[in-house]
Amino acid sequence: MRPQGTLAHGHPGEVGGHEVVSATRHATLVGDAYPGYVFSDAPRNVYWEMTLACDLACKHCRADAIKRRDPMELEGEGARAMIRDIKAMGSMLILTGGDPIRRPDLFELVAYAREIGVPVSITPSTTPTLTREVVERFRTLGVAAMGISVDGPKAEVHDAFRGVPGTFAHSMRALALAREVRIPVQVNTTVTRETLPHLEALYGLLEKNAPPVRRWSLFLLVPVGRGARLGALTAEEVETLFGWVYEAGREAPFHMATVEAPHYRRHWIQRKLAEGMPRGALERAAKQMGFGMRDGNGVIFVSHRGDVYPAGFLPAPLLGNVRQRPLSEIYRRAPALHQLRNMDALHGKCGACEFRWACGGSRSRAYAATGDFMAAEPTCIYQPLARQATA
Repeated sequence: MRPQGTLAHGHPGEVGGHEVVSATRHATLVGDAYPGYVFSDAPRNVYWEMTLACDLACKHCRADAIKRRDPMELEGEGARAMIRDIKAMGSMLILTGGDPIRRPDLFELVAYAREIGVPVSITPSTTPTLTREVVERFRTLGVAAMGISVDGPKAEVHDAFRGVPGTFAHSMRALALAREVRIPVQVNTTVTRETLPHLEALYGLLEKNAPPVRRWSLFLLVPVGRGARLGALTAEEVETLFGWVYEAGREAPFHMATVEAPHYRRHWIQRKLAEGMPRGALERAAKQMGFGMRDGNGVIFVSHRGDVYPAGFLPAPLLGNVRQRPLSEIYRRAPALHQLRNMDALHGKCGACEFRWACGGSRSRAYAATGDFMAAEPTCIYQPLARQATA
């Protein structure tokens, strides 16, 4: 199942955007007109793909999940050492996969993380493994939130997308269990040509399930893994989607967010300025909206084998392995991450854009489209003003 964002990295306040004070404290606000944060010392969110094992066959799966666990999975003292390092950085740990429930040591590792004070969220697959007992243990252990994938308002849509009949029913049962157990939920929806026509109906379904739904994260498809075979939205369709999210979000009983779509921040800023927001308020909004947070900047991804990448949807370059070097050292020193945090070095129109520090575009989508993670965001309609000289 696994989009990286179970717990999405678009904005704070989401399941994966948990406010982690110590990690944010060391961030630097950069950019004059439309600033964004550079997280050079520590990530806000660490996404750990605990396993590739999963019983689903989702069309969009980045991980190309498989039925069996890999014997090379990071576990034991190696896993605990990484968790201690995450604690030292002050970051949040988001457990994803595959299906984390397929790890027999899942609860042991969650308990260890919570004992030492690491905030934890989790995105299990909605299969029969997600039982009441499991959800109750999440709550007892202090899991901050649970991510549940729902890609359509009815079984015909969702199950076709997930590749296994009955998955929609399991997702609805997971929402009911979360409501009874009182654990917050982030619903994740992958937006493709196939799912786009159903978003309004899905909104209606989620509206009836709030609580436990606290956040609805719309993942714009990045064509990697099995998702490379799906239909991505055009730039015009994305801009229309942004407009709908902005308007629907005004009245929604949950927070609505886009994932792998940092150019929504540009849309948001433009709308707010048109409505009369003072420019001085943008700096305050920068923290609330997670301006600047993107692949490799505030976000880092650890694979089931301990390999480190800028993000789950950005499978290159390989930055190192936590078995050989601490995650904190990799995050702070990897040359590719320094490059990814420099929005003045972006190529094409993104490098010329006045919103580049607040937005920066999806580096994952740029890489998937061009092989260059510094290339322009391919699904942004905005044509930037002539770039002014920067200090």
